[in-house]
Amino acid sequence: MERYFRNNLSWGESPAPVDVDVLQTVLDIVVYADDLADDLAEQLDPATGRPILASPRLGEYDARPWLQYALACLHELPDDVVEWAWPRVQKIHERTARVLGMLYHGQTVKVVCPWCDGRAEEQPVGGAYTWKVEVLPSNQVAIVCHGVNCDPPAEHVATWLWGKPCWPITTWTRLAKHVIPEHERAQRARNAIAS
Repeated sequence: MERYFRNNLSWGESPAPVDVDVLQTVLDIVVYADDLADDLAEQLDPATGRPILASPRLGEYDARPWLQYALACLHELPDDVVEWAWPRVQKIHERTARVLGMLYHGQTVKVVCPWCDGRAEEQPVGGAYTWKVEVLPSNQVAIVCHGVNCDPPAEHVATWLWGKPCWPITTWTRLAKHVIPEHERAQRARNAIAS
């Protein structure tokens, strides 16, 4: 009977799916920004007359006022405080990038390389995810295969980086055409075992 009277706005129901990790990240960013703003405000000389920013209220998830306040404080503080604050700002940035899938350097691409079959030192029979996203010396983002003896044909590799095949972001569409979907790889493996 209770379900009969429920609608999509009732407690326990949601008209849209919610990603709890994203909500937690938003809250974490507000907390980190508030802590940073408070700590920097304590370093200011009271003679500057800069008012202290109140902590966020319950349900307030926009961190921009506290980040702007922290930035304004940093302009008035000596360089050693900036060096102290940098790791805290970097923590906010990395947490945001991680939940939004924006981490690039070192990120593993969950694909088995079609040329080395995912052979790695720790997994010599293959099947390992050997592609990693890296930032090249030119600040360009690329995929680099770290597989053992990965040697794609010259027409399939864009360039080489430290002796490893490398595909800059401009060639990813072409590279994607060579990737074998996981279900197809599994079927090929079953067929190979059966024959």
